[in-house]
Amino acid sequence: MYTINAHTKISTIIHENKAAIHAITALAKPLEKLKNPLLRKLMASRVTIAEAANMGGCTIHDFIKVLEPLGFTFIESVSSTDIKIAADTKPEWLTQTPIEQIHFFDVRTILQSGNDPLKEIMQRFKGITSNDVLCIINSFIPVPLIRLLEKDQALTYTETISDEEYRTYFLKFNKRKKAEKVETLPQPDFVMMEGADSFAKLLNQYVADKIITIDVRPLPMPGPMESILSQLEKLKQDEILLIHHKRIPVYLLEALANQSWMVHIHTISNTEVDMMIHKK
Repeated sequence: MYTINAHTKISTIIHENKAAIHAITALAKPLEKLKNPLLRKLMASRVTIAEAANMGGCTIHDFIKVLEPLGFTFIESVSSTDIKIAADTKPEWLTQTPIEQIHFFDVRTILQSGNDPLKEIMQRFKGITSNDVLCIINSFIPVPLIRLLEKDQALTYTETISDEEYRTYFLKFNKRKKAEKVETLPQPDFVMMEGADSFAKLLNQYVADKIITIDVRPLPMPGPMESILSQLEKLKQDEILLIHHKRIPVYLLEALANQSWMVHIHTISNTEVDMMIHKK
C-alpha cells in the first residue's frame, strides 16, 4: 500500500505504479498529455494531485476513486473545503509580497499571434529587483520556464484561475552575487548547429520513407512543442524527424535535455528554422 495526499507529486504516484498513468489520464482530457512519455517527464515531477485536479477540472475525490484500487491510500481527510484549500494554498513568500511588488505580464496575446514571449519574460525577470515577483499569465502551465528559472534564481508557484488562465509567480531572490544570463540558451552537447550543406548531407543519409516531416509553423503555442513530442514518441531508431519551425524552440530543447536524442538545427532566417531529430 502506498500512502499519498493532495500534495503528492504525480511522478511519485507513477513511479510506484505505472497503471496510474491510464487511471489519471482517463479522468479528464487536459490530463491526457501525461500519456506522452516526454510530456509526462516534463510535467509529472512539477504537478501535485491537487494541481492536476485543477488542471483537469475534476476533484481530489476523483483521484481517490481511481487510485485506491491500485493500492494507494490517502492519509488525510478530503472534504470539499479541504480540497479547495489544498489546491489553492499560496506559499508564505507570495502572501507576504505587497501587490505593488508583483509585476503582471499576460503573454496570451503574444502566443496567439504565433510569437515566443521567452526573451521578453527573461528581460522582465532580469529587470525586477530582489524580493519582487513576476507573474506570468498564460493559457497553460509553462513548465519549461518554471524549470529554467528555478534552476537559476527563483521560487515559483502556479495558481489555476480557469481552464484558460494560469498564473505563475516567480520570486526573485538574491541567492547569487551576480545573476547569470539566462535569456540565451547555451548549446548543449546533444544540439548541433548546421549550415545548409551539412544539414542537407545529413538528410541525404536517410531514404525518403524514413524521413518523417512535419510543419509546425501554422500551429499556435504550445501546439508546435506538443506536435513534435507526439511524433518523437513514435519515432523509430532508423527514422529521422524533419521539422519546419519559425524559431529555435528553447522550451523543446529544455524538455529533451538528458534524453537519448540528437538535434540538428539549421537557421534559414529570423522566421524560418529547419530541425532534424533522431535517436542517438
